[in-house]
Amino acid sequence: MTRGGWDERFFDRASTRGVASSLSDWAAYHIPLFLIKSYVDRFTKKPPDACLTYSCHHLVFRNEPWLVEIGRIWEMIGHSPGHFYRYKGIIERAFASENCKRVLCFTEFSRKTCISVLNGQGFEHKIDVLPRAVHAKKFTKNHKRDGVRFLFVGSANLAGLFEYRGGKEVLEAFSILSRRYNNLELVIRSDIPPALKQRYDQVLAQPNVTVLEGFLPWGQVEEIYQQSDLFFFPCHYESWQIILEALSYELPVIAIDLEGVSEFLKDGESGFLVSEAEGVPSIQNGLPLANASPQVRKALRRTDSRLVQNLVEKASILIEDGALRRRMGAAGRWQVEEGDCSLQRRKAKLKEVFDQATS
Repeated sequence: MTRGGWDERFFDRASTRGVASSLSDWAAYHIPLFLIKSYVDRFTKKPPDACLTYSCHHLVFRNEPWLVEIGRIWEMIGHSPGHFYRYKGIIERAFASENCKRVLCFTEFSRKTCISVLNGQGFEHKIDVLPRAVHAKKFTKNHKRDGVRFLFVGSANLAGLFEYRGGKEVLEAFSILSRRYNNLELVIRSDIPPALKQRYDQVLAQPNVTVLEGFLPWGQVEEIYQQSDLFFFPCHYESWQIILEALSYELPVIAIDLEGVSEFLKDGESGFLVSEAEGVPSIQNGLPLANASPQVRKALRRTDSRLVQNLVEKASILIEDGALRRRMGAAGRWQVEEGDCSLQRRKAKLKEVFDQATS
Protein backbone atom coordinates (compact mmCIF):
# COMPACT_ATOMS: atom_id res chain seq x y z
CA MET A 1 0.00 0.00 0.00
CA THR A 2 1.15 3.56 -0.61
CA ARG A 3 1.11 5.94 2.31
CA GLY A 4 -1.95 8.18 2.09
CA GLY A 5 -3.25 6.47 -1.08
CA TRP A 6 -6.78 5.27 -1.79
CA ASP A 7 -5.94 1.76 -0.59
CA GLU A 8 -4.83 2.98 2.83
CA ARG A 9 -7.91 5.17 3.16
CA PHE A 10 -10.09 2.20 2.23
CA PHE A 11 -8.55 -0.13 4.82
CA ASP A 12 -8.57 2.55 7.52
CA ARG A 13 -12.28 3.10 6.93
CA ALA A 14 -13.00 -0.62 6.73
CA SER A 15 -11.18 -1.35 9.99
CA THR A 16 -13.09 1.29 11.95
CA ARG A 17 -16.37 -0.24 10.77
CA GLY A 18 -15.54 -3.82 11.58
CA VAL A 19 -15.29 -4.87 7.91
CA ALA A 20 -11.59 -5.80 8.00
CA SER A 21 -11.97 -7.87 11.17
CA SER A 22 -15.03 -9.71 9.86
CA LEU A 23 -13.46 -10.44 6.48
CA SER A 24 -10.17 -11.69 7.94
CA ASP A 25 -12.01 -13.88 10.46
CA TRP A 26 -14.26 -15.33 7.75
CA ALA A 27 -11.32 -16.04 5.44
CA ALA A 28 -9.16 -17.61 8.17
CA TYR A 29 -12.02 -19.89 9.24
CA HIS A 30 -13.03 -21.10 5.78
CA ILE A 31 -9.57 -21.22 4.16
CA PRO A 32 -6.24 -22.50 5.58
CA LEU A 33 -5.06 -18.94 5.10
CA PHE A 34 -1.94 -18.97 7.24
CA LEU A 35 -0.68 -22.22 5.76
CA ILE A 36 -1.10 -20.77 2.27
CA LYS A 37 0.91 -17.73 3.31
CA SER A 38 3.72 -19.99 4.54
CA TYR A 39 3.89 -21.69 1.15
CA VAL A 40 3.95 -18.32 -0.62
CA ASP A 41 6.79 -17.21 1.67
CA ARG A 42 8.97 -19.97 0.20
CA PHE A 43 9.68 -17.61 -2.69
CA THR A 44 11.05 -14.85 -0.48
CA LYS A 45 14.74 -14.73 0.39
CA LYS A 46 16.33 -14.24 3.75
CA PRO A 47 19.13 -11.65 4.14
CA PRO A 48 22.45 -13.27 3.14
CA ASP A 49 24.05 -12.59 6.53
CA ALA A 50 21.15 -14.02 8.61
CA CYS A 51 21.89 -17.26 10.44
CA LEU A 52 18.40 -17.90 11.87
CA THR A 53 14.82 -17.05 10.86
CA TYR A 54 12.44 -16.06 13.67
CA SER A 55 8.83 -16.67 12.65
CA CYS A 56 5.60 -15.72 14.42
CA HIS A 57 2.62 -18.05 13.83
CA HIS A 58 3.95 -19.28 10.47
CA LEU A 59 5.81 -22.36 9.31
CA VAL A 60 9.01 -21.85 7.32
CA PHE A 61 9.46 -24.11 4.29
CA ARG A 62 12.70 -22.62 2.99
CA ASN A 63 15.88 -24.63 3.49
CA GLU A 64 17.28 -22.62 6.41
CA PRO A 65 17.40 -22.77 10.22
CA TRP A 66 14.27 -21.32 11.86
CA LEU A 67 12.20 -21.22 15.00
CA VAL A 68 8.59 -20.25 15.54
CA GLU A 69 6.65 -18.44 18.26
CA ILE A 70 2.97 -19.45 18.56
CA GLY A 71 -0.04 -18.80 20.76
CA ARG A 72 -2.59 -21.36 19.60
CA ILE A 73 -1.33 -24.27 17.54
CA TRP A 74 -3.98 -23.82 14.83
CA GLU A 75 -2.66 -20.32 14.08
CA MET A 76 -0.24 -21.85 11.59
CA ILE A 77 -3.12 -23.31 9.54
CA GLY A 78 -6.29 -21.26 10.02
CA HIS A 79 -9.11 -20.79 12.52
CA SER A 80 -11.02 -23.99 11.72
CA PRO A 81 -10.33 -27.14 13.82
CA GLY A 82 -11.27 -29.14 10.73
CA HIS A 83 -8.49 -27.55 8.71
CA PHE A 84 -6.04 -28.13 11.53
CA TYR A 85 -6.66 -31.87 11.72
CA ARG A 86 -6.65 -32.13 7.93
CA TYR A 87 -3.22 -30.51 7.62
CA LYS A 88 -1.57 -31.14 10.98
CA GLY A 89 0.80 -33.68 9.38
CA ILE A 90 2.43 -30.74 7.62
CA ILE A 91 3.10 -29.11 11.00
CA GLU A 92 4.51 -32.36 12.40
CA ARG A 93 6.91 -32.81 9.50
CA ALA A 94 8.00 -29.18 9.67
CA PHE A 95 8.64 -29.33 13.44
CA ALA A 96 10.52 -32.64 13.10
CA SER A 97 12.79 -31.27 10.37
CA GLU A 98 16.41 -30.50 11.17
CA ASN A 99 15.84 -26.88 10.14
CA CYS A 100 13.30 -26.30 12.92
CA LYS A 101 15.30 -25.42 16.03
CA ARG A 102 12.62 -24.53 18.58
CA VAL A 103 8.85 -24.10 18.98
CA LEU A 104 8.16 -21.33 21.50
CA CYS A 105 4.65 -21.29 22.99
CA PHE A 106 3.00 -18.30 24.63
CA THR A 107 1.93 -20.29 27.71
CA GLU A 108 2.25 -23.67 29.40
CA PHE A 109 -1.37 -24.26 28.35
CA SER A 110 -0.31 -23.77 24.73
CA ARG A 111 2.70 -26.09 25.14
CA LYS A 112 0.54 -28.85 26.59
CA THR A 113 -1.99 -28.40 23.78
CA CYS A 114 0.75 -28.86 21.18
CA ILE A 115 1.93 -32.06 22.84
CA SER A 116 -1.60 -33.45 23.16
CA VAL A 117 -2.80 -32.84 19.58
CA LEU A 118 0.43 -33.53 17.65
CA ASN A 119 2.45 -36.68 17.23
CA GLY A 120 5.57 -35.20 18.79
CA GLN A 121 7.94 -38.05 18.04
CA GLY A 122 11.16 -36.40 16.96
CA PHE A 123 10.34 -32.87 18.09
CA GLU A 124 8.60 -32.84 21.50
CA HIS A 125 11.89 -31.74 23.10
CA LYS A 126 11.84 -28.62 20.92
CA ILE A 127 8.53 -27.34 22.37
CA ASP A 128 9.12 -24.74 25.08
CA VAL A 129 7.46 -21.71 26.73
CA LEU A 130 8.61 -18.17 26.06
CA PRO A 131 7.26 -15.80 28.75
CA ARG A 132 4.87 -13.05 27.72
CA ALA A 133 6.05 -9.53 28.49
CA VAL A 134 5.35 -5.85 27.90
CA HIS A 135 7.46 -2.77 28.61
CA ALA A 136 7.27 -1.70 32.25
CA LYS A 137 5.64 1.72 32.59
CA LYS A 138 7.49 4.35 34.60
CA PHE A 139 5.00 6.57 36.41
CA THR A 140 3.70 7.36 39.89
CA LYS A 141 0.26 5.99 40.65
CA ASN A 142 -2.14 8.48 42.22
CA HIS A 143 -4.44 6.80 44.73
CA LYS A 144 -5.86 9.99 46.28
CA ARG A 145 -8.83 10.57 43.97
CA ASP A 146 -12.39 9.96 45.20
CA GLY A 147 -14.47 7.18 43.75
CA VAL A 148 -13.52 4.16 41.66
CA ARG A 149 -12.94 4.40 37.94
CA PHE A 150 -13.41 1.24 35.84
CA LEU A 151 -11.67 0.91 32.49
CA PHE A 152 -12.75 -1.40 29.68
CA VAL A 153 -10.75 -1.65 26.45
CA GLY A 154 -12.41 -3.22 23.45
CA SER A 155 -11.04 -1.75 20.28
CA ALA A 156 -11.47 1.51 18.43
CA ASN A 157 -8.75 1.39 15.77
CA LEU A 158 -9.94 -2.08 14.68
CA ALA A 159 -13.69 -2.27 15.14
CA GLY A 160 -15.79 -5.34 15.83
CA LEU A 161 -14.30 -6.74 19.05
CA PHE A 162 -16.68 -5.24 21.63
CA GLU A 163 -18.68 -8.42 22.26
CA TYR A 164 -15.67 -10.77 22.04
CA ARG A 165 -13.92 -8.79 24.75
CA GLY A 166 -16.90 -8.88 27.07
CA GLY A 167 -18.37 -5.44 26.45
CA LYS A 168 -21.96 -6.54 26.99
CA GLU A 169 -21.10 -8.18 30.32
CA VAL A 170 -19.27 -5.03 31.41
CA LEU A 171 -22.33 -2.87 30.70
CA GLU A 172 -24.67 -5.32 32.48
CA ALA A 173 -22.41 -5.56 35.54
CA PHE A 174 -21.77 -1.82 35.74
CA SER A 175 -25.50 -1.13 35.54
CA ILE A 176 -25.98 -3.23 38.67
CA LEU A 177 -22.94 -1.79 40.45
CA SER A 178 -23.87 1.83 39.78
CA ARG A 179 -27.21 1.26 41.54
CA ARG A 180 -25.37 -0.06 44.61
CA TYR A 181 -22.58 2.50 44.77
CA ASN A 182 -22.67 6.22 44.04
CA ASN A 183 -18.94 6.78 43.51
CA LEU A 184 -18.31 4.81 40.30
CA GLU A 185 -17.16 5.77 36.81
CA LEU A 186 -16.80 3.65 33.68
CA VAL A 187 -14.52 4.55 30.77
CA ILE A 188 -15.06 2.50 27.61
CA ARG A 189 -12.24 2.66 25.08
CA SER A 190 -13.97 0.88 22.20
CA ASP A 191 -16.32 1.07 19.30
CA ILE A 192 -19.83 -0.16 20.18
CA PRO A 193 -22.08 -1.73 17.52
CA PRO A 194 -25.18 0.42 16.81
CA ALA A 195 -27.59 -2.32 17.91
CA LEU A 196 -25.88 -2.56 21.30
CA LYS A 197 -25.80 1.23 21.67
CA GLN A 198 -29.57 1.19 21.31
CA ARG A 199 -29.98 -1.81 23.62
CA TYR A 200 -27.88 -0.26 26.40
CA ASP A 201 -28.75 3.38 25.79
CA GLN A 202 -29.81 3.95 29.41
CA VAL A 203 -26.47 2.72 30.75
CA LEU A 204 -24.43 4.61 28.17
CA ALA A 205 -26.41 7.81 28.83
CA GLN A 206 -25.39 7.88 32.50
CA PRO A 207 -23.17 10.89 33.35
CA ASN A 208 -20.60 8.57 34.95
CA VAL A 209 -20.08 6.57 31.72
CA THR A 210 -17.64 7.82 29.08
CA VAL A 211 -17.25 6.19 25.66
CA LEU A 212 -14.09 6.93 23.67
CA GLU A 213 -14.33 5.82 20.05
CA GLY A 214 -12.04 6.46 17.12
CA PHE A 215 -8.34 7.25 17.05
CA LEU A 216 -6.66 8.57 20.20
CA PRO A 217 -3.01 9.64 20.54
CA TRP A 218 -1.02 7.21 22.68
CA GLY A 219 -0.37 9.90 25.30
CA GLN A 220 -4.10 10.25 25.88
CA VAL A 221 -4.59 6.48 26.10
CA GLU A 222 -1.76 6.27 28.63
CA GLU A 223 -3.37 9.01 30.71
CA ILE A 224 -6.63 7.03 30.79
CA TYR A 225 -4.80 3.95 32.09
CA GLN A 226 -2.97 5.97 34.75
CA GLN A 227 -6.16 7.63 36.01
CA SER A 228 -8.15 4.40 36.31
CA ASP A 229 -8.50 2.17 39.37
CA LEU A 230 -9.72 -1.18 38.05
CA PHE A 231 -9.55 -2.98 34.71
CA PHE A 232 -12.81 -4.71 33.74
CA PHE A 233 -11.96 -7.25 31.01
CA PRO A 234 -14.16 -10.37 30.74
CA CYS A 235 -12.70 -11.23 27.33
CA HIS A 236 -13.93 -14.46 25.74
CA TYR A 237 -10.50 -15.40 24.38
CA GLU A 238 -6.98 -15.26 25.73
CA SER A 239 -5.75 -11.69 25.27
CA TRP A 240 -2.50 -11.60 27.19
CA GLN A 241 -1.15 -8.30 25.88
CA ILE A 242 -4.06 -6.13 27.01
CA ILE A 243 -4.11 -7.76 30.45
CA LEU A 244 -0.36 -7.26 30.90
CA GLU A 245 -0.68 -3.64 29.77
CA ALA A 246 -3.30 -3.08 32.48
CA LEU A 247 -1.11 -4.77 35.11
CA SER A 248 1.82 -2.57 34.09
CA TYR A 249 -0.32 0.49 34.89
CA GLU A 250 -0.94 -0.90 38.38
CA LEU A 251 -4.55 -1.87 37.74
CA PRO A 252 -6.10 -4.95 39.34
CA VAL A 253 -7.80 -6.95 36.58
CA ILE A 254 -11.04 -8.92 36.52
CA ALA A 255 -10.98 -11.43 33.65
CA ILE A 256 -12.34 -14.80 32.51
CA ASP A 257 -10.31 -17.88 33.40
CA LEU A 258 -9.65 -19.62 30.11
CA GLU A 259 -6.69 -21.06 28.21
CA GLY A 260 -3.47 -19.64 29.74
CA VAL A 261 -4.88 -16.49 31.38
CA SER A 262 -4.22 -17.81 34.89
CA GLU A 263 -0.51 -18.02 34.06
CA PHE A 264 -0.15 -14.23 33.82
CA LEU A 265 -3.12 -13.05 35.91
CA LYS A 266 -2.76 -14.51 39.40
CA ASP A 267 -6.19 -15.02 40.95
CA GLY A 268 -6.38 -13.24 44.30
CA GLU A 269 -2.94 -11.63 43.84
CA SER A 270 -3.07 -9.26 40.86
CA GLY A 271 -6.81 -9.52 40.20
CA PHE A 272 -9.70 -11.95 40.06
CA LEU A 273 -10.63 -14.71 37.62
CA VAL A 274 -14.22 -15.75 36.92
CA SER A 275 -15.63 -18.72 35.02
CA GLU A 276 -16.58 -18.46 31.35
CA ALA A 277 -20.23 -17.89 30.49
CA GLU A 278 -22.42 -20.96 30.35
CA GLY A 279 -22.88 -22.23 26.83
CA VAL A 280 -19.82 -20.48 25.38
CA PRO A 281 -17.52 -23.26 24.11
CA SER A 282 -13.79 -22.77 24.54
CA ILE A 283 -12.35 -26.17 23.51
CA GLN A 284 -13.26 -28.45 20.59
CA ASN A 285 -11.45 -31.70 19.84
CA GLY A 286 -8.62 -30.65 22.13
CA LEU A 287 -8.16 -27.24 20.49
CA PRO A 288 -9.02 -23.80 21.90
CA LEU A 289 -11.68 -22.31 19.64
CA ALA A 290 -11.12 -19.09 17.73
CA ASN A 291 -13.54 -16.25 18.40
CA ALA A 292 -14.45 -16.46 14.69
CA SER A 293 -15.86 -19.97 15.19
CA PRO A 294 -19.60 -20.12 14.37
CA GLN A 295 -20.43 -21.81 17.68
CA VAL A 296 -18.66 -19.06 19.65
CA ARG A 297 -20.30 -16.27 17.66
CA LYS A 298 -23.72 -17.84 18.20
CA ALA A 299 -23.17 -18.38 21.93
CA LEU A 300 -22.14 -14.76 22.49
CA ARG A 301 -25.47 -13.46 21.24
CA ARG A 302 -26.88 -14.07 24.71
CA THR A 303 -25.56 -12.70 27.98
CA ASP A 304 -25.06 -15.13 30.85
CA SER A 305 -26.53 -13.71 34.07
CA ARG A 306 -24.29 -15.99 36.16
CA LEU A 307 -21.16 -14.49 34.62
CA VAL A 308 -22.52 -10.98 35.17
CA GLN A 309 -23.20 -11.75 38.84
CA ASN A 310 -19.69 -13.15 39.27
CA LEU A 311 -18.26 -9.95 37.80
CA VAL A 312 -20.41 -7.87 40.14
CA GLU A 313 -19.28 -9.94 43.13
CA LYS A 314 -15.55 -9.57 42.39
CA ALA A 315 -15.87 -5.89 41.49
CA SER A 316 -17.75 -5.18 44.73
CA ILE A 317 -14.85 -6.59 46.74
CA LEU A 318 -12.44 -4.19 45.06
CA ILE A 319 -14.81 -1.21 45.26
CA GLU A 320 -15.16 -1.63 49.01
CA ASP A 321 -11.51 -2.39 49.76
CA GLY A 322 -9.18 0.31 48.52
CA ALA A 323 -6.18 -1.25 50.28
CA LEU A 324 -6.76 -4.52 48.41
CA ARG A 325 -6.95 -2.62 45.10
CA ARG A 326 -3.59 -1.02 45.83
CA ARG A 327 -1.97 -4.32 46.87
CA MET A 328 -3.23 -6.10 43.77
CA GLY A 329 -2.18 -3.22 41.54
CA ALA A 330 1.32 -3.20 43.02
CA ALA A 331 1.58 -7.00 42.65
CA GLY A 332 0.63 -6.79 38.97
CA ARG A 333 3.12 -4.02 38.30
CA TRP A 334 5.90 -5.99 40.02
CA GLN A 335 5.06 -9.04 37.91
CA VAL A 336 5.59 -6.99 34.72
CA GLU A 337 8.65 -5.11 35.97
CA GLU A 338 10.51 -7.86 37.84
CA GLY A 339 8.54 -11.11 37.84
CA ASP A 340 7.31 -13.81 35.47
CA CYS A 341 6.17 -11.37 32.78
CA SER A 342 9.20 -9.07 32.82
CA LEU A 343 11.23 -8.25 29.73
CA GLN A 344 14.46 -9.33 31.46
CA ARG A 345 13.07 -12.84 31.97
CA ARG A 346 11.91 -13.00 28.36
CA LYS A 347 15.27 -11.72 27.10
CA ALA A 348 17.16 -14.29 29.17
CA LYS A 349 15.05 -17.07 27.68
CA LEU A 350 15.55 -15.75 24.16
CA LYS A 351 19.33 -15.60 24.66
CA GLU A 352 19.34 -19.23 25.77
CA VAL A 353 17.23 -20.23 22.75
CA PHE A 354 19.33 -18.26 20.24
CA ASP A 355 22.61 -19.57 21.66
CA GLN A 356 21.42 -23.17 21.31
CA ALA A 357 19.86 -22.64 17.86
CA THR A 358 22.97 -21.04 16.38
CA SER A 359 25.65 -23.14 18.09
